[in-house]
Amino acid sequence: MQIFSIGDTNFDVDAVKSRISVTAGADGMREINIRIEADDEVFLRLTEDEDAPWSWALYPPSFILQGLLLAGTDGAPVQMLAVDASNADCECSLYMMEYRDVADLRLVELSAQRLALTGKVDFDGKDLPFAIDMRRAA
Repeated sequence: MQIFSIGDTNFDVDAVKSRISVTAGADGMREINIRIEADDEVFLRLTEDEDAPWSWALYPPSFILQGLLLAGTDGAPVQMLAVDASNADCECSLYMMEYRDVADLRLVELSAQRLALTGKVDFDGKDLPFAIDMRRAA
C-alpha cells in the first residue's frame, strides 16, 4: 500500500498521475519537482457517506513541491531534509478544494526506490499531520 495521509485518513497514491523529477543543472544543483495525486477510487469510497469526515471535498488531495534546489550529485538519494517554507524559489502546497500551505515539511527520503515526506497542513484552523510514502520502483 502506498500512503497519502491527512490526519488519520489514507487517501492512497495514484502512481499513474503522480510525477517526480530530479534534474541536474550545469551549476551542480539538482532541481526537485514533485506532484503526488491521491487515488480517485479510494477518495470516492472515503466520501460516499455524507457524514464522512471528508464528504465536503469534491476532489481528492494533491501535493505539490516545485523548484526545490539542492546541491549534490544527480542520482544520490536525499534523506532527512527539512524544507524551508520561506524559500521564495520553491513552491510547496497541498491542494484540497483550495491551496493549503504546508508547514514543517521533511523530505525523509527521495531515492530511485522510494519517496517519503511528512509535514503539517492547516484545515479550518487545525494543523493536521500529513505523510506521503510511496514506492518508486518495482
